Amino acid sequence: MVKNSDNQWPMSGGPDGSWKIKTSLKVPTKWSVRTGENIKWKKALPAGGQSGIAVWGKKLFFTINPPLDTPPFSELRAQYEAAKEVYDTYYSFLLDSLQKEKEVVFQTKLNANKAAMKRWEAFLAKDKSYKDAPNERKKGIHNRLSRESESGKAVKATSQALTAYLHSKSYKIKACHNKVEEASKSLKTRAYGTDVILYCLNADNGETLWTKRVKGLLPSEYNYGFSDSTTPCPITDGKYVWVINASGGMACFSVDGDLVWERTWMPTVGRPFNKQFDSVLYEDLILNVEPPVENDSLRHKEWNYLHAFNKNTGKRVWVTKEALTHYNTPIIGETASGKPAILIGRGGPHGVLERPVGLSLISLEAGKAGTALWHWESEVPNEISGYGALNTQHWDMHKISWTNKGQDNVVINSNTGELIGQNPLNIVNQYIYDEQKEQYVLEENVELKNLENEFHCNMSVNDYTFYLVMHHPFVARHNIVTGKNEHLELPREINPDGSFVWKTPQNNDGLNSRGQLHSTDSRILGNGFQRSFLGSPTMINDYLFFTNAIGMVYVIDTTTEKFDKTALVSVNDLGKKGETWTVNSLSFANGNIYHRTLKEIICIGE
Repeated sequence: MVKNSDNQWPMSGGPDGSWKIKTSLKVPTKWSVRTGENIKWKKALPAGGQSGIAVWGKKLFFTINPPLDTPPFSELRAQYEAAKEVYDTYYSFLLDSLQKEKEVVFQTKLNANKAAMKRWEAFLAKDKSYKDAPNERKKGIHNRLSRESESGKAVKATSQALTAYLHSKSYKIKACHNKVEEASKSLKTRAYGTDVILYCLNADNGETLWTKRVKGLLPSEYNYGFSDSTTPCPITDGKYVWVINASGGMACFSVDGDLVWERTWMPTVGRPFNKQFDSVLYEDLILNVEPPVENDSLRHKEWNYLHAFNKNTGKRVWVTKEALTHYNTPIIGETASGKPAILIGRGGPHGVLERPVGLSLISLEAGKAGTALWHWESEVPNEISGYGALNTQHWDMHKISWTNKGQDNVVINSNTGELIGQNPLNIVNQYIYDEQKEQYVLEENVELKNLENEFHCNMSVNDYTFYLVMHHPFVARHNIVTGKNEHLELPREINPDGSFVWKTPQNNDGLNSRGQLHSTDSRILGNGFQRSFLGSPTMINDYLFFTNAIGMVYVIDTTTEKFDKTALVSVNDLGKKGETWTVNSLSFANGNIYHRTLKEIICIGE
C-alpha cells in the first residue's frame, strides 16, 4: 500500500497494487467517448503508448513513444495505390498483347499459372481447417497454407515465373514494379525506439504541465500487440514520480519535473524482451524485472529476476534467487499470518528460459525481504502449464489460481505452496445471445477444444476466477471450489442507435492521432479478442471493468448468482468505431476513471 493514497491511483494496480479498491465515491459505470456521455475531457496524444495512468491529486502521469515525423498512413496508401494502378495498367496491356501474339513461352507460363490456381482453389475447398475456421482466422490460415502446401507453393512459383517473364519483355513495366515495391515497403515501415516520454497532465482538464524523456538501451517496436517500451505504468507518491522504461531505463522526478536520479540496464536480448510486467512500489522499494547484474555468478545471465531498488536513490537493495518470467506482473499481498509478500511466476512460450515452471512467494517482511517462502513447480510440460505464468499473479491469503492453458485451473495454497485442487475449464455452461430471439439462451455442458477457451486477462474474486476468453467474445467465471464454469457472450460493438453488434468480428485502423501507422503487427488491427496482452481488469467495489483491444469496456457485476445477462452492467466505448485500439487498464481516482487509447487520454466522470 502506498501511504496516504486513498482516492488516488499511485501505480498500475492502484493503492495496494492489486487492481482492487473499495470506495464510497460514486463510480461511473456508463459512458461513451463517441457521444460525449459522462466524458469530462479528452486529450489527443502525438504518439501511441501503453502505460497505465498514475494519478495523485490534480496531476496524472503516463508515458508515450517519442513522436516521429513520418507521413500519415493515408498519404502512404495513396502513393502505393497510385503506383499500383500504373503498374496494373501496363501489366494488363502487356498481358493482352502477348496473348494476341500467342507466344509459346508466354503461353506455357500463363497456362501453368492458371492450372496451379485451379488446383489451389480445389485444395482450399477441401481443407477442413480453412473451411471451418471463423472469419477472423481465415486470412491467417490461408496465408499459412499458401506457404506450406504444395499447391500453394506452386501458385507462388508459377506467378513469379509469369511476372518475371513479363518484366523481361518491358523495361517500363519493371520500373513501375520497382515503384510499387518501394511504396509497399513504406506502408510496412516499423517504428522503433529506445526512449519513452513521460507526461504530466492536469487531472482536471488534461492540460500538459510538463514532459520528460526517459532513456533506454534496447530498441523496441512501437505499439506492438503485446507490449512496447512504454508498457510499465509510472508510480507516484504525490511528491515524486518514478518511471520504468521496458527498453532498459528507470528514472525519478519530482512531481514538478525535476530529475532526481536515473539509471539504465540492458534487458534480455534474442527473445521477446518487452514486459507484460507492470510497476510495483512497496514502501521504499521499487520492484522491477531485470536480468542479473554483470559478473553475478549465482544467477543465469539470460534469466530475469525480481530486483528491488531504493526509491530515493535508485540503488539496488536486493535480488531474488528465484527467476520469474517478464511476461507476468507480480502482485503484493499478505499471508494468513499478516506477513507481506509478492507472488512471481515462471514459464511461457517463445523461448522463455526461466525454470522451474511454476510459482514462488517472495517475502517483503523486514529482515527477510527478497527471500522465498515457498516454491510450487508444475508437473505439466511448459507448453501447457507455462501459460499460467502469462497472467497477472492475483492471489489472496488462502489460495492462488494457475491455469494450464485453457484446459485446467490449478489451486495452490498461498501459505504453503501445496497443490489443493484442480478442475477442468473446458466443460462450460454458456449464455449465448440468440439474435433472432433477441435474448440469451443457455447451452449447458458445452465441451470446448484447443483455443476455444484460452485464458486472457484475469482477476481473482473470493472463490471465483474471472477472465476474458481469447479469440472468442466471452467473459468467463470459474468457481475454484466447485469447478463450475460459466461463459457469458459479449457484444462485439455498439451501433449508433445504442444497440449491440453480436457475432460479427470488428477491427480498427491501428493509427495514432496524427494518422500514422507505427506498427506492422497485424494483431493491433484485430477484432478486440485477438491474440494480444490486455491490461489487467480493474475491480471497483463489486464491479469488474474489462477493456478489450478495440476499446470496448465491459462492466461486470461479480455478485450475481447466475452468470447471465444480469452480470453485464454496461458496455462502453473509448472512441470511434474502427478507429480505437488499446491494451490498457483503467485508473480510478477522486471519483473519475482515467483511460487511454492509441490516440488519446480520456477522463470519465458523472
